Amino acid sequence: MNKIVSEIKSLVVLILIVLFLKETVVELYIVPTTSMEKNILKGDMLVGSRFSYGMKMPQKIWVPFSAISIPTFLPEYKFPAFKKVERGDVVVFEYPRDIVYKYVKRCIGLPGDTISIENRIVYVNGIVSELPDGGQFLSDEYSKKDFIDTEIFLGAQGDNPGFSANKDQYPQITVPKKGDIFPLDGSMDWQLVIPILLYEGNKVELVYKETKFTFTNQSPRDVFRRTGDRSVFKDYVPTEGATFINPWSPMFRKEYIKHLYVNGESIMDIDSYEVKQDYFWMMGDNRDNSEDSRYWGFVPESHILGQPVITWFSINLDNYNPRISRIGKIPN
Repeated sequence: MNKIVSEIKSLVVLILIVLFLKETVVELYIVPTTSMEKNILKGDMLVGSRFSYGMKMPQKIWVPFSAISIPTFLPEYKFPAFKKVERGDVVVFEYPRDIVYKYVKRCIGLPGDTISIENRIVYVNGIVSELPDGGQFLSDEYSKKDFIDTEIFLGAQGDNPGFSANKDQYPQITVPKKGDIFPLDGSMDWQLVIPILLYEGNKVELVYKETKFTFTNQSPRDVFRRTGDRSVFKDYVPTEGATFINPWSPMFRKEYIKHLYVNGESIMDIDSYEVKQDYFWMMGDNRDNSEDSRYWGFVPESHILGQPVITWFSINLDNYNPRISRIGKIPN
């Protein structure tokens, strides 16, 4: 009996060590969509290096293929990076609107870069950003300027004029960088500023008519997509009695800005906010079938996990046939 207990303990320790290494050294990732085709295929199983951009002490250990996490109680610390994120890098990162998801996209814009899209051609600092080798458009047709996609990042919502934009037509925007100063007043674009405040650990609340709403970047739609649990929507505005609200909610109005509180302090008593970290603009190589920064905005540096280094296996998720020829492919 003692031998069995000892072996179970050893197995538990081994599992915890493997999970810890997964969170600190390597990232195993199954690509669930076609957004990076034809460079990375749906069903590719990638090994990612967490060393590339600086390994971080994990605050949680995620159980594979689940939303279950185990707190580590370790101090927050980031080891020196071997390299900085560069334009053109293929990057693994936590999806900004539901960090349980791990996304793989290509970095198009660095901190401080200007990004614009015209007739689906991407411009970075006014210079054409060429479609990567292996990248593709699914059609010769593209969305015209008079088509307004309200799902687009910083698109018109509520009484925020935002952008009249779509995936193929996007006005110039600047990627935030550490040290940028954003005014906190009635002129601010709350769809831009509030997510940054939240990414950087600030608590943002709307206190209106004796009701308190807490802002969050976690999207109920994405949590539902992951869990299939419709009850998640009951906690979010516009559901009656909800207490959570997203920065992109069309229910938020300009008149509410003066009722915002940041870390318990009225925004009316705060002149500005200094950005504490760098941000990046990510896009998929399969431009017509990629949910990326065009839809959910910037990726904060704190969400960057690493780089995919090799495909260790691949399977066609439509018919579950293995793709042996993909083994050993290096994402580029």
